[in-house]
Amino acid sequence: MKVLVITNTLYQRSGSGRYSRGVVENLQRAGVEVVVLCEQKPDGLNIEWHRLLLHDSLVSFLRNIVTARRLARSVDVVHALDGWPFGVYGYASIFGTSKKFFINGVGTYSVAPLYSLWLGSAMRRAYQAADGIFCISAYAKSQLLLASVSTSKTTVVHLGSDKLPVLSPEEEEKYRDELLIDWQRFPVILTVGDIKNRKGQLDTLQAVEQLKKKYPQILYIAVGTSNLEYVKGMHSYAASHGLTSNFSTISNIDDKKLSFLYSTCTLVALNSNNNEIRHHFEGFGLVIVEGYQFGKPAVGSRDCGIEDAIVDGKTGLLTNQGDSSDIAEKIEHVLENLSFFSHNARMQYATFDWRNTVSEYIAAYKK
Repeated sequence: MKVLVITNTLYQRSGSGRYSRGVVENLQRAGVEVVVLCEQKPDGLNIEWHRLLLHDSLVSFLRNIVTARRLARSVDVVHALDGWPFGVYGYASIFGTSKKFFINGVGTYSVAPLYSLWLGSAMRRAYQAADGIFCISAYAKSQLLLASVSTSKTTVVHLGSDKLPVLSPEEEEKYRDELLIDWQRFPVILTVGDIKNRKGQLDTLQAVEQLKKKYPQILYIAVGTSNLEYVKGMHSYAASHGLTSNFSTISNIDDKKLSFLYSTCTLVALNSNNNEIRHHFEGFGLVIVEGYQFGKPAVGSRDCGIEDAIVDGKTGLLTNQGDSSDIAEKIEHVLENLSFFSHNARMQYATFDWRNTVSEYIAAYKK
C-alpha cells in the first residue's frame, strides 16, 4: 500500500510537525510506503518528499494542486493531516478518480474555514468527498458536526506520542547549566506551545501570582515560539506584580532539551482559550501526553480537546477557561496530591500509542 500524506511540516520543533512526523514514521513502521508533500524537507527521514509551496497566493495554491494531482496518480490513498488547505489539496488530487481519501480533523484549521464564504465551499466539498474523517478528539468532532459535516464519516482517533529521549547525567548537567535556571525551586510549572493568547499562558501566570503566597519559590516556564507582543505583555505583568524571578520564557529547543524540561518540572499546564468568534480552539494537547511519559500530571482547560488528554481527577484536573483563580486552585490540589496524580499520569501514557492510531488509519484505508 502506498499513501500520499499532505501536511505543512514534519519539523519536530513545532507541534504540528511532531504530530505529522508521528503519523508518517509509524505508517512506515507498519509497512506502508509513504510519500510526503509538505513545506519543509523532513530531516533524518528516509522518505520520498515533495515540496509544498506556501499558500500565500492563488498561483502557489494552484501549483500545489497540480503537484498533489501528479503525486496522487501513483498512490492508493491520499491522507491530509488537517483541513485547510491540505484537505482541499487532497480533494483536488483525487477528484474524478476512485482513490481513497481521508482528512484529519485537528482543530482551528479543520473547522474555522467552514465559516468562510469562499473557503467554506472548498472545505465542505473536501469533507463530502472524504472516505473518512479522523478527529483527534471528541471536541474536534463536535465542532465539525456543529458546522454540519457528515456524522457518518467522522470518528475519533486519538494521537499517539513518540517517546522522547532519556538523558544521560552529563546531558542533564549540560542543560542545567545552559538554561541558567535555579532548578531547586518548587513547584516548577511548564507550558509547551506557541506563546500566545489562545494557549492561555497569561492566565497561568496570573494563577502563579496567587500561588506565590503559599509557594514563594514557584517558577513558571513558558516554552515555544513567541508572539512578541503577547510575551512582552507577560513580562510586563510579571514585573509589575513582583513575579520577575518566578517567570521565564524559552524558545528554540530540541527534543533533548524538551526532555530535560519535562523531567525537571513538577506539572504541565495548558490553560488554552477558545475564540468562539473565529472558531479557534485547542484540538487535543499533545504536550500533556508528552509530560505523562515523565510522570508529570497536567492542569488544562475544559471545553476543548484537552478533555481527551486529561483524565479529570486522575491524571490531572480540568480548569475553567480564562479563570486564573480556578487554575490556581486546581494546581494547588494537584501539588497536594502529587504522588497520586504522577503515578496515574505515567500509567496513562501507555494508552497514547502511535501503533494504535496508525492501525485504525490502515484499517480504514483497506475498507
